[in-house]
Amino acid sequence: MRVGTLIASGLDCLVFEAGAGKVVKRSRDGRSLEREASVMRHARRHGFPTPEVFDADGPDLLMERLEGPSLKDLALQRPGDVAEYGRLLAELLRALAAVRAPGWLQAAEGCPGNRLLHLDLHPANVISTGDGPRVVDWANAARGAPAADVACTWLILATAPVPEAPGPQWRQDMVGGFTAGSDIDAARPYLPVIAERWRADRPVDPAEQSAIDAFLAGERHEAAG
Repeated sequence: MRVGTLIASGLDCLVFEAGAGKVVKRSRDGRSLEREASVMRHARRHGFPTPEVFDADGPDLLMERLEGPSLKDLALQRPGDVAEYGRLLAELLRALAAVRAPGWLQAAEGCPGNRLLHLDLHPANVISTGDGPRVVDWANAARGAPAADVACTWLILATAPVPEAPGPQWRQDMVGGFTAGSDIDAARPYLPVIAERWRADRPVDPAEQSAIDAFLAGERHEAAG
């Protein structure tokens, strides 16, 4: 696909302008994004808020350009509203839990079920547009139990580094808003599985590893109590 100016750069993909209202997401390593495009189309057909996909060809995905800040940017700009943004993440996962996964989508190991899972739904992957939130970056999507998706977002919110955060209360409020709107008792058993998957999928530095270990230990204690 022909592309214009580079407008965003991530670990796995680059995003380019592609004409009015459109962008091309291109994988850095040449992996096909056609499966991701199919997942997004499936979610959108079932009423879940994702960008519209126009075309997919190998490593290129042509989709709607979203105008607006990420939920992470909003939360950093408005720390007094952080708990509200945590609740929004919980609402999005409840809505996604109603979407049955397509039969061709691979199962999430250790998380049996038939629902569509995002497995990376965190504030940077939610864009706040004039038409409401839109969820992006479906590369980890799988089929499984909705509680596993809750566990994944919970673990990210509780342990992922956010160096721009104004202080520990910011994280506490985000996690508190999310857990208040989620069935954390159902999610808790999936935390070790999700943590292992997370460690296998990307580099985890010692500080983050310590945060994950402490969080898991605390939740094991909570479950036992």
